[in-house]
This record gives sequence, C-alpha cells and structure tokens, in this order.
Amino acid sequence: MNPFVKINIFKKLKSRSRLTGCFILIALVTAPLVFALVFSESMMRGITEKYICLSDGHIQTKQDISSIPDYMLYSADSVISGNVLLYSSTETAPLLVKGVNDSYFNEKRSSQLHFISKSEEESNLSGIIISRSTAEKLNVTVGDKVAMMVVPENSDRVLRPVLARVSGVFYTGYDSLDKSLSFVDYEYAQKLFSAETSSFELILDSSYAENLDCVLSYLPSLEKTYIWKTKNTAVYENFVASRQMIMIILLLVVAVAAFYTASLANQIVEDDMRNIAIYKLLGSDNSLIKNYLFVSVYIVTIAGILVGLILGLILSLNMAPLLSYLSKAGLEGLSFYLLDFDVTVPFLSIILLLSALMLISFITVRLTLRRTARITPVQLFTSL
Repeated sequence: MNPFVKINIFKKLKSRSRLTGCFILIALVTAPLVFALVFSESMMRGITEKYICLSDGHIQTKQDISSIPDYMLYSADSVISGNVLLYSSTETAPLLVKGVNDSYFNEKRSSQLHFISKSEEESNLSGIIISRSTAEKLNVTVGDKVAMMVVPENSDRVLRPVLARVSGVFYTGYDSLDKSLSFVDYEYAQKLFSAETSSFELILDSSYAENLDCVLSYLPSLEKTYIWKTKNTAVYENFVASRQMIMIILLLVVAVAAFYTASLANQIVEDDMRNIAIYKLLGSDNSLIKNYLFVSVYIVTIAGILVGLILGLILSLNMAPLLSYLSKAGLEGLSFYLLDFDVTVPFLSIILLLSALMLISFITVRLTLRRTARITPVQLFTSL
C-alpha cells in the first residue's frame, strides 16, 4: 500500500471524529439483524418440528407401509383421529382427538411436549389428555369429568355424547397447536371413531427427512397419502411468506445502513476538503486521496459488522431467559409464536445479508468519493 495512503488512513482512524458514530451505528444495526434471523429461523424450525412430531408426521398414509425399509423410518404409528366438542360445566372447546398407543410418545415426540400433570389412577371412565390452554379454557384439572360430543365423519352418523375424565395435561410451547390437540388411548378411539379414520403417521430418519419423494416411492399407491406440507398448507405457506417478508425487511434495513456509510463518506469529504486541496496542490494523485478515504470508511464498516455479528450471536444464543419471561407474560399476541425451541443459527442467511451490507456499502461509498475529483487547489484560496 502507498505510504501516503497508509499515513492518512492511520491519521483518519486515530482522529475518530465521524467514524466512531459510523462504527457504533453499523454494530447496532448488525446485532439485531443477526438476532432477528436466528430467532425467526429457530422459531420456524421449531414449529415445523412440532407439527411433524405431534400433528401428522412427515408422511400420513392409509397405505400398507411394510414395503418401506426400516432404516428410512424413525417411527411408524397407527393413529385413529376425529373431531369432538369437549364440554365442562362452564365452557366448550372444539378439539382434534388422536387415539394413540403408549409407544406413540417416543423420545422425539416427548421432546416436543411436556406433561404438566398426569394421573395413573384407575377409573371407570376413559381418560383424555388435553393441553394446558384447553384445561384453562374449560377450567378443569386432572381427574375432572368432561363431556365429549363426537362429531360424525359423514352425514350417515349422528352426534354421540360420551363422558370422559381428564387424565393428563400437556404443554407444547405453541399455543395455536395446543388449542386443537388432545390424545386418548388407541382402543378407546376405536369405539369413538370409525376405522376409516385410522392412518399411519411416519416420522422419517433425519437423513431422509428432506427426501420425502424417495420414501413415497416405496408405497404401493399415493392415494390418501399426505406429506406434512400439504396436510398443513396454511402453516407451510405462512412460513414461506414469513421468510420472504423478513428477508425483504432486513435487506431494506441493510440498504439504509449502507447508504448511511455513503452519507458519512460525503461528510468526511466536506470536512477534509481543505486538506484534499492541499494534497493536490502538493502533487498527490486523486486516486490516492480516494483510496485513503475509502479504506478509512470501509475498515470502520467491516469492524462494525464484525462486532455486531458477535453481539447478535451472543444475544441469540442466550435468548432463553427472554423467551421464558415472554412465555409467562400471558400476552394474547404471543399465541402465534413458539416460545420454546432450540436455537438454530442460519449461517448462510447471515452471510448473505452481511455480504449484501458490505457490497452495497462498497458501491455507495465508491460512488460518493468520486466527488473528490472536483476538488482543486483553487478552492484552497477561494475558501479563505
């Protein structure tokens, strides 16, 4: 690097002036950008995992699954499900009831829900496991009796009222799923719903979770076979739209931050106009002047990005206390969000976003510094 450029970069960085404000702003913009990306990606992955494990599996089918190799499957469970209206003495709640065996709550599913309380007492009444939000709405606890009105699968059947006992209360961390989900014993579900409602829920081995077509090719037919994306179309489309919207908003924030660095470069040129004129009077080339100004601004920009990245990752990896506080706050708007999930760092998205910030800053600062060519030694005397 040219000695003239080196000396002036050092002087500019040492003087701080406007560069300190640029460094702080870039760091304060980058940190929440990283946090927002980590939070949104982690939440979406967490919600996806809960829907897969507790709602429909990766694949739900009525076909014979014996042809699917065991190594492709993490679990395959026979499930009978139907809709009911659950009554307490004061309230009513519409629910999807799933009839499952004890093996249904394997290690992966158990990691996606927490049993707050569960009764092992024997009773003449069959038990139903409901969510915490349903229990609060109906104002019931474990051991209380509830009435169920079984909604018929077709017009040939009639509504059937039955009595049941709350045998357990669970919490998944996602209120929208909690409000509609409940479980009963598989044998009891056979009495409540027709055999037509039975199906297999398949959770795939992690190496095949993203390659559903490979697994589906082993089924004799795809009739009455669904993957979780099509079974929960609204949820999946909402994820896609949310990702796109978040990236657009963050890119706009990045663009604003990048143009701020260009504005800063313009202000530095204004502040150094006299020095630039002197340098040119002494014979300095305009490209050398542009270089020292550009490198000074760009070093500060990159330093701000790196510090903001570190701060954002630290905040993201320690968000558990914040989420715990929010989960206890009981705010109505939080029901649309998952507040209990593993942190996933989307490195590719972060790299792309920060690269965009550096690229836009590079271009805008370079374009701004072209005005140094219009500064001549004559201006040194006209400003006196």
